[in-house]
Amino acid sequence: MENMTSLDPHAPLSNDSFVVNLTSGPIVEAEEPGEVLDNRLLSIRCDVGKGKICFNACVDGEWGKEGAIKQRYRVQDEFDIRVRCFEDQFHIYVEHRLVAKFAHYVPMNNISHVYVNGDVLLYGVSWEGKFYQVPYAADIPGNFYAGRRLFVSGIVPKAAKQFSIDFHAGTELATRIKTIFPMKKVLRTSRTNDRWGPEERIGDADFPFKRKHTFDLLIYCGENKFEISVNDCPFASIDHRVPSNQINKLSIDGDIVLLGVHLK
Repeated sequence: MENMTSLDPHAPLSNDSFVVNLTSGPIVEAEEPGEVLDNRLLSIRCDVGKGKICFNACVDGEWGKEGAIKQRYRVQDEFDIRVRCFEDQFHIYVEHRLVAKFAHYVPMNNISHVYVNGDVLLYGVSWEGKFYQVPYAADIPGNFYAGRRLFVSGIVPKAAKQFSIDFHAGTELATRIKTIFPMKKVLRTSRTNDRWGPEERIGDADFPFKRKHTFDLLIYCGENKFEISVNDCPFASIDHRVPSNQINKLSIDGDIVLLGVHLK
């Protein structure tokens, strides 16, 4: 595992407990008495019955000092746990909130495997190993035609004021989606033919972003509209002001720590 790598397992809970381990090898549970296990550089154990999540590490057969937080789940709840790996520590996010910082017992480049076990129906484990610069800009190969999806994940800093996601069609600003934290608003505008279009507030739900929390943003390009979801919840639907198949570039700027940008 390298610096700035992020791990994001998520799934529905089916019964009592589960573990997520970052290990130095594949041997995590003993199949025979006396079998030597690989180091668990980070062990996250969720005890649904007791309403807590515990953090620890086991190196050379010795467990360290355990930490724990309260976290209530019910059977069939979905969970979202994320681990960001820095040079000296892990940052652990539970349900988009930073809950723990866990120092490395050994260098992080010893981590080679992720191990998940327990009473869960696992449907997703994702990795992000890239550090994204902000402002961020990228071309959209083949343009942003109907049926394509943009996924953006990030962290909102403590003192965040705003961030924006822009879609460009050549020299025109086809759509700007701007999130403003002091006002708790998400606004949409555009600029074509050297003129700004009307600015409109979007979103039928409550303001979905929180400072010091992670978020997942999905923008689906329909024939006539963008459909926007935040943290798997529908948020807004906005009409195209410029034909979407002319959109050929994306840019992101403002108060945001980018974790992932993916186009499908």
